[in-house]
Amino acid sequence: MNLLTEVLPGFALTLATGIMVFGLGYTASRRSRPEYFFTFLTFSVMAYLITSLLRDVQLTLGFSFGLLAVFTILRFRSINIPVREMTYLYLSIMLPFANALFVATRVSFEDVLIINVALALFVIIVDRILLTYFGSSQTVHYEKIDLIQANNERALLDDLSQRTGRRVKRYIVEEIDFLRDTALLTVYFDEGSALPPPKP
Repeated sequence: MNLLTEVLPGFALTLATGIMVFGLGYTASRRSRPEYFFTFLTFSVMAYLITSLLRDVQLTLGFSFGLLAVFTILRFRSINIPVREMTYLYLSIMLPFANALFVATRVSFEDVLIINVALALFVIIVDRILLTYFGSSQTVHYEKIDLIQANNERALLDDLSQRTGRRVKRYIVEEIDFLRDTALLTVYFDEGSALPPPKP
């Protein structure tokens, strides 16, 4: 294996794409968790190195992918990862596997570069569109259970906006606890407008 011609180009491409997708795409949003950036980028780099170094060993690609999956399950099986973060985690695992195969296939490095750029732009643009349309979200515990009724939707939105200090455009009732008279809501904020300042 030639380190300079077979491993380093794909490593640089994986690192650059990871910084673009997770740095400019994921962490730039208000709904992101900055600590996940380290996880996503490290997963990408490690997955690429494992796949590249095991390519000349008499092991299948499925073995290296399964090895990484085992470590993923051991770490993340006990915490609840949101769907958006799980999608980026899946991308951070699959992207380096695709980059590591360009030497073993007829695909040129230029083609892999185009695929990486197109994928990065796709993820960033779609994420921005969804953020603009739906807004950032937050899970809240709400105690005014009488406002959960459908005919009190406007009053509930106004109350959530006043409490959070941000304009709430929609909400989803995740669950209702009738024993404690509370509800678990996922609220979506309007990123394009802010609440007017309170009157003196």
